[in-house]
Amino acid sequence: MKSKLPYILEITWLLVLLGSLIAAVVRTIQVNFSESIMLYVVAGLATLMYSSRRYVRKTREKTQAK
Repeated sequence: MKSKLPYILEITWLLVLLGSLIAAVVRTIQVNFSESIMLYVVAGLATLMYSSRRYVRKTREKTQAK
């Protein structure tokens, strides 16, 4: 289970990213950008978290393979 947890967390952040980005675009179309800026901020933070989780997972996989 320990080896699958980083992958599951990575996928979770990817889903948060996609969900918030879709919600932000839909909200921007319905109203305006200033009303949906927080959704873009959440999408940006989710992007950073996804990238960092992926980097850490890949790094650990390389060190464990040696």
